[in-house]
Amino acid sequence: MRIIDITKELLSCPVYEGDPIPRKRRVSDVESGGYMLTELTLGSHSGTHVDAPCHFIEGGEDISQVKIEKCIGKCAVCTGITSAEVHINRGFDRIILKDTDVTADDARRFAGRISLLGTDGMSFGGEDAKTVHEILLGSGVVLLENLELIEVSEGEYYLVALPLKISGIDGSPVRAVLIKDE
Repeated sequence: MRIIDITKELLSCPVYEGDPIPRKRRVSDVESGGYMLTELTLGSHSGTHVDAPCHFIEGGEDISQVKIEKCIGKCAVCTGITSAEVHINRGFDRIILKDTDVTADDARRFAGRISLLGTDGMSFGGEDAKTVHEILLGSGVVLLENLELIEVSEGEYYLVALPLKISGIDGSPVRAVLIKDE
């Protein structure tokens, strides 16, 4: 079994324009305080993260309500929409797109057919981001964004990408891994 960490380092990865820059501040250290404690300041969409429906849907579920079973299970890493469609037709409901974005038309085709969609991009949809997010989040698709996929080949994996359980929040950083039987 091989475990592939597909998480970007939280404090050093670029942030989406307008988002808070993640920072850390040492509150206590072992030498002077007897223990180490660090304060973190970050946005809910910092680094590799999951979007909650309330990120774009008024009254949508917050991150604590996202069904974690959608964030764990077999998945397909695909380079292109055609490859994603093939895997969806083969029964995969978790799709990770490498070097591929989705249009509003793609989002409409995926809605209701998958439980999770991931990307190595900072977000989905480019200029249609609002529409793409509304379609996918509105149909119950978990969006996993800002993945590190440089060393990952197209294929079938087992995904684990759990958001933190925080009530009233629109997203959460995750530690995402792919597991490959070898």
